[in-house]
Amino acid sequence: MSLYNVRDGISAELEASSEYEEFVVRNVEQEGTIYKVFLNLEEGDGRLDESLEGAGAWWPGPPKGAADVLSVIPEEEQINLRFATTAPPRPGEKLRVYPPLYLAKLLALWERPGYGERCLGWWDTHRSSNARDQQLKISAQLFPWLRPGQRKAFDLLAWKSSYLWGPPGTGKTTTLGAMLAALMVQYPDKRVLLLSTTNTAVDQALIAVDNHLAELTKGQPQPAPIRKDCARIGNHFQAARYKGREHLIPVKDQDLIRQLAQLEAQVPDKADVGAYQKWKGQVETVRSKIRAQALDALKKARVAAMTTTRAVFTYDEIEMIGTFDLIVFDEASQVGLAHALALVPLGRRVLFAGDPKQLAPIVKSSDGDAKDWLGRSAFFHMENAALYTCLLNEQSRMAEQICKVVSKAFYDDQLKIASTCMLDFKWKKERKPFPVLELGSRNAYLVPTTFESKYSPKYGGHIRFETAELIVKLVDDLVLAVDQSQILILTPYRAQRTLLRVFMKNAGYKQVLVSTVHRAQGSERNTVIFDPVLASNSFLNNQDLGPRLMNVAISRAQARLILIASPENLLNPVLDHIASILTAGADVAIAGSVSLLDLAQQPTFPACALGKAVYIKKGNGCVTKGTVVAAQDAHLLLLDSATGKTLKYNADTLKQIALAKAVGA
Repeated sequence: MSLYNVRDGISAELEASSEYEEFVVRNVEQEGTIYKVFLNLEEGDGRLDESLEGAGAWWPGPPKGAADVLSVIPEEEQINLRFATTAPPRPGEKLRVYPPLYLAKLLALWERPGYGERCLGWWDTHRSSNARDQQLKISAQLFPWLRPGQRKAFDLLAWKSSYLWGPPGTGKTTTLGAMLAALMVQYPDKRVLLLSTTNTAVDQALIAVDNHLAELTKGQPQPAPIRKDCARIGNHFQAARYKGREHLIPVKDQDLIRQLAQLEAQVPDKADVGAYQKWKGQVETVRSKIRAQALDALKKARVAAMTTTRAVFTYDEIEMIGTFDLIVFDEASQVGLAHALALVPLGRRVLFAGDPKQLAPIVKSSDGDAKDWLGRSAFFHMENAALYTCLLNEQSRMAEQICKVVSKAFYDDQLKIASTCMLDFKWKKERKPFPVLELGSRNAYLVPTTFESKYSPKYGGHIRFETAELIVKLVDDLVLAVDQSQILILTPYRAQRTLLRVFMKNAGYKQVLVSTVHRAQGSERNTVIFDPVLASNSFLNNQDLGPRLMNVAISRAQARLILIASPENLLNPVLDHIASILTAGADVAIAGSVSLLDLAQQPTFPACALGKAVYIKKGNGCVTKGTVVAAQDAHLLLLDSATGKTLKYNADTLKQIALAKAVGA
């Protein structure tokens, strides 16, 4: 690949990105100076995600106004606005959000003379020239409670480039916080640039560092001086997270930001040269003051934490203060390769932390170069067995049966429960199975359904009424033992999410969270119900997005995982694999099992058995997709729940046995 491919990919994605995202307002709530704007995503065509944090919002009025996007909560369909010049739009009115055009800035970096070649040169040689600094040794002994794999991760800090691979529930953020805290204590001259994809992720990573520094400075007046060496750079953090941690926020003149928001909402006509020149001068003056404050905070910080987007926008300022000893890309599996490589020259060493088996960067363009350089992360080049790669393989989120499914389906059976959890009475009690409808007392369930999805013009996508009704019945039973807020219903499609929310609202379950899978990464709940709806299409039935999305879906569960699957769903090889794992042991239940011989008496047999949970004298399991329904040698394949083996039955023989049974009766 050449430099031209990178530039062409960024240009293609820049062209594919809309000028603005437009939303329809559902409701507005005011909390102090902050406006909580709830959106109706089914009526608008805007894409809502955390990349909009820091964007500018505008509405036509009357009166027209503008604001700064403080934060975005996708799962609640919520945008929080601050520094609003007028009250936001009323319900039913439209709100425009103008995303920060970081792609234009990113392209400008790659177009600097010699710079792109430098970035690609690092990438081309980062494995062959990778070396460990034998003088740099960061001890994990400061944190004796760390697991073996987490302690091993400390060795990564000595490598020129390294990978911290953290599957669900393995404590990646905790480990990263401990590593950076130890580095600060043991090497007082080292400086770290801590980057992540969203403001929420940046906050979590920095707070993890602060927590571990607090642990190491017990007995000192708090916050200890070393804790004050960490700084949250940027204005789009969630203030509530920093209550009691105000030392992490560099003092900033909020009036400057308010002035800038007001100025940007009052752009004069460019034809009025005098007014426009005056306005532009005012904007540049305010921006220079803000930039000076940010630069001052960067100079003083030993750990400077910000989003990857902000790092691109403030690249020149970061470069001015000198090279960092270490750059950490947290959630690096969601950072496009061209984005990451453009920031690599800012540091002497680079650590990529994340999980390549979960969701990748989102790309709008269908251009091949855009997919290669923005749709893939640095993790696609990771060597699993390399000394500079550390897999955290002990998790503390999922009960044993759920962990087994996730581990076998996505992590080559390497993921296991942390030994400390197996000895923790409270942990085990919180994950203890209890009876759910006719499913029995299990942690993981496969619930077969014969109902398939249908396209709904009303909801604008594929929906499945029957599984929505089934999920209400499941929730009816679950809330007898689980708090509503600990139940998460996931689906890949917005249309089904909307339908499920209607069903939950009508049933009175306002605290049950219903979300698309994309919005759920990073979260966890006691109970997860996953409804794939439609799974054999190109959206889910591919080698990239489909497996990642389904991994995220099922790995959110702590104590109970319920997978609903139809015959069409099981045509998806990943779902079929998950279903086979779920039904491979006698300790995992199949709901609604019916007699295979009863089905054999039906005129549509064996087609009527496809996807159903069945029992017969020598077999008990799920009828799989290999069943032949229209041929001379019609046969049925049964995935046996006790052995995990596939059993083959001749359809005509089963019909004869069923007929003899009926006559005998």
